[in-house]
Amino acid sequence: MLRIAPFPADAGHVLPIEIDGAVGKQDFANIVAELENRLAEHDKLSLYVEIHSLGGVSPQALFNDLKAAIKHWDRFDKQAVVTDVSGVAKAADWSDKIMPKMTIRGFSMAERESARQWIIT
Repeated sequence: MLRIAPFPADAGHVLPIEIDGAVGKQDFANIVAELENRLAEHDKLSLYVEIHSLGGVSPQALFNDLKAAIKHWDRFDKQAVVTDVSGVAKAADWSDKIMPKMTIRGFSMAERESARQWIIT
């Protein structure tokens, strides 16, 4: 499942995503539609990604999502990756070094509130 996560209403500049298990084509389509809506309202977006578990993704869905996201990459400001999935938070911290226009930080689930505060500001 990939879905828009609950988040404070006054944080419209944050696209909050939750991942738990397998991700399908329709899941990505819903996220891309929400991404487009928020970009219509805000010049820059921040991403909040909370990963509970990873269960696979269809290649077609991944390709379509990447294609949609890449065309807007210069409009992303920050990304918080919140997870206890082994290695994912560290990978987010590493990604920060290769994505010079976006600040990316990994957080554990125990640091969830800190991640939410960081991404909102």
